[in-house]
Amino acid sequence: MEISPPRGPVSAVVRPPGSKYEANRLLVIAALTDGERRILGAPDGEDIRAAAAAVRALGAETAEADGEIRVRGLPAPERAEAGGHAANGTAAPALADAGESGTLLRFLTAAAATSPTPVRIVGRGRLPERPLEGLLRALVSLGAVVRTEGSGSVPLTVRSGEPGGGLRGGRALLPASETSQFASALVIAAGRALGGLEVELRSEPVSASYLDLTLSVMARCGASVERRGPRRLFVPAGTRYRPGASRVSGDWASASYLFAAAALAPGRVRALGLDGSPGAGEREFPEHLRRMGCRVEEGDGPDGPDGPDGFEVEVEGPADGLRGIEADCARMPDTAPTLAVAAAFAAGPSRLHGVEHLRHKESDRIASLRRGLAGLGARTEFAGGALTIHPADPPARGSAPPVFDPDGDHRIAMAFALAGLRRPGGVRVRSPGVVAKSFPAFWDEIAGLGVRVRPVEFP
Repeated sequence: MEISPPRGPVSAVVRPPGSKYEANRLLVIAALTDGERRILGAPDGEDIRAAAAAVRALGAETAEADGEIRVRGLPAPERAEAGGHAANGTAAPALADAGESGTLLRFLTAAAATSPTPVRIVGRGRLPERPLEGLLRALVSLGAVVRTEGSGSVPLTVRSGEPGGGLRGGRALLPASETSQFASALVIAAGRALGGLEVELRSEPVSASYLDLTLSVMARCGASVERRGPRRLFVPAGTRYRPGASRVSGDWASASYLFAAAALAPGRVRALGLDGSPGAGEREFPEHLRRMGCRVEEGDGPDGPDGPDGFEVEVEGPADGLRGIEADCARMPDTAPTLAVAAAFAAGPSRLHGVEHLRHKESDRIASLRRGLAGLGARTEFAGGALTIHPADPPARGSAPPVFDPDGDHRIAMAFALAGLRRPGGVRVRSPGVVAKSFPAFWDEIAGLGVRVRPVEFP
């Protein structure tokens, strides 16, 4: 795909797709609910389709129509009488495919640990390389039966060790330096625990905003989690999810590309339907753009936060160009690549802290970013978990568009596509179909801003 600068300022009002982060949490919670949950405004995308198929492997029933997913979950587990039948570990395992989604892998693994019959979980791409062992150790300590096939990750088979299913209560100690998803997975599964469950984190969690999101979504579904300290969570015995309906908020990560387009072109973009709560994932991205010189206005829509327009954010790029900043990206791993590309066109260097865990995504995003930024002529340094970006000089007149290979990573493809809004002569991105993982309409949305986007053949 070739992306070239727009002929004039961009200006648009957009409604980003629903948050896949909310939707995949809601899908797994719905599968663990004794009754039906309706998920409204569910986004399209490969990760969400994989999640819907995976919860069926857990035994849930799903039906989809017009952006709504209905899920009928599993009966609540009950503590068996002494001498009751053991969990059926000899049954043929159900097959659940996590695709390339690390989030789904962790949530699905913990949910399968509540199943009385085995679930075999598979995946592809870099999924076998994604950290999982800390979660598996915690699940085994809580009575789950786990069998891996040599890698310590997928493929693996998981089931409950309890008669009748469910997760044994108790205390679990989890690593949190690489991902907060272990903690999210475990507290979500606690909605089918047979006793109270306490989770203690060994360190402050990276991407802590996503753990906050998990607790918020659980509360909306009837399950509250007690915070017993900065790194201790407790889910009381008898906690169960209730049937009902939930609407998925607009996705901040998808909106980030549209906001960055306004910053780079420059122009103005207003996004509707976002989640305005302080703990929303990637919520900090517009504030970093403000510090780079953008005008940012935000607030509830005319009908309030629960109205059709929800929370609104408008970003307008500066006429005199962006400036470099220091930014802590630990809470926004999926928008850090977007910020890095914007920084390549700023006046002065930028330093992005807290990005070490980007190595463990769909690609090694640190390596992908450094390679792509070098293709723009920017110089980078990576040390102490921080990426420093020295902006590129303007390219020579008539130079060929740089070509970016996203290495199968949707976030890298979309981030570097934005460079085409600013670089004379544009840029080219290989494998543009990878955006289907999270934002299938990305190319249409960018073209709708007035950016020139066209498929091309190149070696």
